[in-house]
Amino acid sequence: MADFINADVKIDKFNEIIDIAKRTASDLKPAMAAIGNLVTKSVKQNFREGGRPVRWPSSKKPKGKTLVGTGALMKGIHYELDGDGNAVTVMTGPQKYAHIHQFGGSIPAHDIKAKNRRALRFTVGGTVFYRKSAHHPGANIPARPYMLLQEEDETKIKDILANRIVDEMKKKGGLK
Repeated sequence: MADFINADVKIDKFNEIIDIAKRTASDLKPAMAAIGNLVTKSVKQNFREGGRPVRWPSSKKPKGKTLVGTGALMKGIHYELDGDGNAVTVMTGPQKYAHIHQFGGSIPAHDIKAKNRRALRFTVGGTVFYRKSAHHPGANIPARPYMLLQEEDETKIKDILANRIVDEMKKKGGLK
């Protein structure tokens, strides 16, 4: 089973305002959903820009953007609310390679066998090969952290929570 990767959100930065929001607002679901959407969009923007705020090391693959080959990793980014809507988690899809791209690491040498097709297709030095199996020599994958927030996202998250508190206070007659 693949590990899910959660966004690198330093939640302690938001604890005080989340506590105030929980005490003040009767329903945090709209705010938490807005935060989930914001973080999901931000993480996907990390893919489109090839890493933010620091660009990722380039891939050795000859064409396409780094980490965006099929787009499955980026498309798998989503958020979920907890049962009462007081917390949001942004995570990857279940791709087994998500972890190594986020944190980097080594892939040991291993054999690959065709499973869904009659043969594997790969290119070496511009020549296309078809084989029923192949030996992968292993690789060192540099870290390309995609599950992280930008500074401007943190400001927007605080604004979303503050606006929710103000809206609730207006509704209760505490603010005009």
